[in-house]
Amino acid sequence: MTRLYLLVVFLLTLSRVEAQADLSYYLPETSYDTTIPSPEEFLGYQIGEWHMNHTLLAQYMNIIAEKSGRAMIYEYARSYQQRPLYHLVITSEENQRNLDEIRRNHLALTDPQTSAGIDVAGMPAVVRLGYGVHGNEPSAHNAAPLVAYYLAAGQGEKVREILDNLVIIIDPSLNPDGQDRFASWVNRYRSHTLNPDPNNIEFNDVWPGSRTNHYWFDLNRDWLPVQHPESYGRVKAYHNWMPNINTDHHEFGSNSTFFFQPGVPERVNPRTPQRTDDLTLEVAMYHARAFDEIGQVYYTQQGFDDFYYGKGSTYPDVHGSIGILFEQASTRGHRRETIHGTMDFAETIKNQVVVSLSSIEAGVNMRETLLNHLRWFYTSAVEEASAEAFQAWIFGDRYDQGKNYHLLDVLCTHEIDVYELNEQADIEGKIFSPGSAWVVPVRQPQYRLVMSLFEKVLEFEDSLFYDVSTWTKPLAFNMDYGRVTSARDLGRLQGPAVESPARPEGVLTGGMTNNAYLFAWDDYYAPKALYYLQNNGLRTKVATAPFSIETPAAGEVDFGYGTIMVQVMAQDCPPEDVYRLVDEAARLAGIEIYSVETSFSREGIHLGSGSFADISRPDILMLIGSGTNSREAGEVWHLLDQRYNMPVTKVEIERINSMDLGRYNTIVMVSGSYNAITDSGKASLNRWLRAGGNIVAFGAANQWLARNDFASIEFISPDEQEEPEFLPYSTRSEHRGARRISGTIFETSLDITHPVGYGFRDEFLPYYVTGTLAAKPDKDSPFANPLLYTDNSLISGYAWEPYTNHLDNTAGILINSRGRGNIISFMHNPNFRAFWFGTNKLFANSLFFGQIMGR
Repeated sequence: MTRLYLLVVFLLTLSRVEAQADLSYYLPETSYDTTIPSPEEFLGYQIGEWHMNHTLLAQYMNIIAEKSGRAMIYEYARSYQQRPLYHLVITSEENQRNLDEIRRNHLALTDPQTSAGIDVAGMPAVVRLGYGVHGNEPSAHNAAPLVAYYLAAGQGEKVREILDNLVIIIDPSLNPDGQDRFASWVNRYRSHTLNPDPNNIEFNDVWPGSRTNHYWFDLNRDWLPVQHPESYGRVKAYHNWMPNINTDHHEFGSNSTFFFQPGVPERVNPRTPQRTDDLTLEVAMYHARAFDEIGQVYYTQQGFDDFYYGKGSTYPDVHGSIGILFEQASTRGHRRETIHGTMDFAETIKNQVVVSLSSIEAGVNMRETLLNHLRWFYTSAVEEASAEAFQAWIFGDRYDQGKNYHLLDVLCTHEIDVYELNEQADIEGKIFSPGSAWVVPVRQPQYRLVMSLFEKVLEFEDSLFYDVSTWTKPLAFNMDYGRVTSARDLGRLQGPAVESPARPEGVLTGGMTNNAYLFAWDDYYAPKALYYLQNNGLRTKVATAPFSIETPAAGEVDFGYGTIMVQVMAQDCPPEDVYRLVDEAARLAGIEIYSVETSFSREGIHLGSGSFADISRPDILMLIGSGTNSREAGEVWHLLDQRYNMPVTKVEIERINSMDLGRYNTIVMVSGSYNAITDSGKASLNRWLRAGGNIVAFGAANQWLARNDFASIEFISPDEQEEPEFLPYSTRSEHRGARRISGTIFETSLDITHPVGYGFRDEFLPYYVTGTLAAKPDKDSPFANPLLYTDNSLISGYAWEPYTNHLDNTAGILINSRGRGNIISFMHNPNFRAFWFGTNKLFANSLFFGQIMGR
């Protein structure tokens, strides 16, 4: 019996290996243009035997474009590690000759002013196939060369029909840095005799894993924030084509089967028209028939949602397209045991090829329907906008041109119509001024996306979310905004269109001085300027009180808490060098710096006052590795490296047990478990802290600090809820999943006189929260609670009803002092996904001013 079983397994294994060697295992039977190499001819092995790295994938796509008259290729972005991201565009040779005209005519469908008279009968539809946004989901980008080969080299009537009726855009790897990390890992541990044991190291990628990009961000959450070059370029390229079908190929758990959208009907974003859902289901029937033909089991309309517009399968839904998520059970290697039997990598690739071709088939057969839907989507958007009770959103920050630039850049990247402000306006009690405020009319083709970005949401049809539940952009930027209610006011306020926002140009106002240079801490990039000065050896001070002083070029200027001063005669270099460095800092950071000729202030503290505190350059160590939150660590790394030009030393937790901490004055501890720190490591950390070091801790890291007597924090658990005596067993997942705070915005009250609050003008501060961690304010020291959640603090997003007031009046930030050192405890992450700009300054303040935050 045992021998017979082993023989069957052996024969099945042989049949799978043989199938991998035959192109017909993956693609329909047809003849191919022999001048175009197949993937196997190019690689020297069949797809699925090894994991392709990005270099080989990119080379093959370029060969396809070089050899085939049906294909052209262009680079639309570069990853952080300088890997090119390509679009391979495949259509008939006749269409290729008229490709730009086809593209312009296609885009005209999105303009309600011109689209009505367009005849779509002879127009090709556009299908975009997006592979592998997660590096460790390899069946996606390994399917791309097979699909490209079939379309570029395949012969016969079926292929000709596809090429005549469609323009197909293949995005072969949305995350090349993650792809290469993962391919390197699994190929490194591949054996000649494939080992399917899930415990094998091949299937257990080390921290931080390969799902993410260079800075450990999930790029499938960045379509809306567009904070990374991969997604920024991708969204720009998306709007250059506006595809009718957009596929998003993923993998999930090895013991799963295959999922394709639509998702749960009740969990669709309410801004998505029902017509989009109906067409998504119609497209899904093509996948269902394709899988039924080969006996592949699948499911749909369950488990996944279409709510957050920042994902590759939902962003198209708010752009007149049909976005489709595919989830294939993953081998996470070459061959793996699952509850369904042993699964080969080749099987997972084949399924991705099958749904790629079924998407293409849907595009051909539904061509006119999809083109008409694109036209209808934008025409109906303008019609819906006409029913709104107001005319436009107005937004801006009078004191922070850095944040203004970034929000404008996001809006313009999404092709949203934004206009300069013509004259000063008082809207909802807030003053908006030209040059620092803008208007976004609601009556525009991007109406649905505009409303999604600006509105607050507190009512939901469903209580389960695959991702976040709100993303109100002005709140994310901590920026004043309001509604322009009358058409007359909009006509008066709306100025020229913003075409391409320019980064602020910094300036040193007043020329060289022998006294001092001053700059406010309001601007988002003030920390960048300060670090540049400190790193170049200049001594710096920070104002712990406001003042007003005469400047030679700008007259009397008011300066607030956190103003930075560089005293010229306190430096070790001549005034000419100080002037040069200050001028460079202003231009680097895009801020205004003032020279002054006197230490005498008209009001407030004078420049020689002890109320100016010395501040040193932050020398930062961040603990990373197994047990820590890689997303939060990546957000810290990205913020410091990409925005502030600040280095951070990343060290795995275990090393703190034996390393010398003396060269660092700041340690960052993101959420996680730090149980790998031994007693000797704790003792070393305690000595360093008491000698003047500062710890900045997020989330669960504070629980470790409290348990180990570094910090005194009293945590609060949500109130226990009485369970009903009976609930249907079938609702258990929904019942448990609803008990959360799911990417939600809360109101906090900030002490703007405290060093952690420097650079803020308003005590009101929206804070993004995921999770229920909460702590009581420190009753022994009222100065140790610089950030508190307000009463009735929920602003926008979902919170389970019993959790709605869970954070009310709790501490958002706590300060603990030990010896000469301080611990700054953030209950929740201030750097969420690089798009919550409004609370980044809190974190920057903890780094630069932690040394003066004693209780």
